[in-house]
Amino acid sequence: MSTCPKCGEYLGAHHHCWGGRRIAIRIGLLVLGAVGGYFIPWLLLDRPSGPLLVVTSTLGSVLTLAVRRYTRF
Repeated sequence: MSTCPKCGEYLGAHHHCWGGRRIAIRIGLLVLGAVGGYFIPWLLLDRPSGPLLVVTSTLGSVLTLAVRRYTRF
């Protein structure tokens, strides 16, 4: 049997993708990466600036989604 490219489950007569679950996982990972990117400068610097926090949180969210996409975990 072949597998679904969206969810990875076997394609059968009664296959239904859980699109909402996939979107929720992506949003959760995006928020997790943004929170991690926000708090890492606080560990390294005494008083990080606002733009630095915005840039690192954005970079953290984008990198988290990129790593998940290319490693397929």
